[in-house]
Amino acid sequence: MFDGVEEKDAVAEKKRQYILSRLKDIHEKADLDDERVLVFCQPVYNIHEECFDTAEALMRLKLEETGMVFPDQFIPLAEEHDYIHTMSRIILHKTCVQIRNLLDAGFNVKRISVNFSISELHDENFCKEVEEIIGKTGIPYEKVAIELTETQDESDFLMVKSRIESLQSHGIKLYLDDFGTWYSNFLRIMELPFDIIKFDRSLVIAAMNSIKSETIVSYLAHMFSDMNYSVLYEGIETEEDEKKCIRMCARYLQGYKYSKPIPIEQLTEYFGKSA
Repeated sequence: MFDGVEEKDAVAEKKRQYILSRLKDIHEKADLDDERVLVFCQPVYNIHEECFDTAEALMRLKLEETGMVFPDQFIPLAEEHDYIHTMSRIILHKTCVQIRNLLDAGFNVKRISVNFSISELHDENFCKEVEEIIGKTGIPYEKVAIELTETQDESDFLMVKSRIESLQSHGIKLYLDDFGTWYSNFLRIMELPFDIIKFDRSLVIAAMNSIKSETIVSYLAHMFSDMNYSVLYEGIETEEDEKKCIRMCARYLQGYKYSKPIPIEQLTEYFGKSA
């Protein structure tokens, strides 16, 4: 006989096992058009152009027994069981297909970014796979960006740098995601040829809370800008956030002030068309 807590745990574990079984099936089938894997996007505001012309692709699952499944429920499982790269390949493919559709319909698409984990870069075929998926849709490589989070493993440095340089040689842009969530090795970051540095929401909050923090965050943003990195602030929720980040050398802004994550097909509501 279960008490309330045990019953709740049993239900959660049953759901977890079901999601894991579907992830395994998606991985084994390796169908880049798998309908269970959905691409949502969060539009990104380009301050200089005063428009939305970029976005971040985000992963969702839609399963028969559970309906919509959010990243916190399945990404840790996918990473733990080595299914994550299959999921990333599917998201990249579907994003490229939609970029092709947007371009064909006359929309201005600067780029859409797709997240990959550092662990995926260890595969020596990583760059080749990414290039082939983009190439098969016929879109310009510069319409795609790869987002990577910081690594604290010093042994990864040369490998990551090599992968970044290989991808950039084809025109693919590289983002450093979640800057500010780790104790960053600034010298190492500045040795990596990222195109865009994404400042985490935590830095926005810190800057709102004290003059000292605002000074530090602003200094970092100006330093990156002076070195030809573009700065993107994540987690913009209010007009006050927006004004503060613009003062702190923002080039791009992303957050719920502009849009929650939406199905990628709805980017037509944000992206403009050529005159």
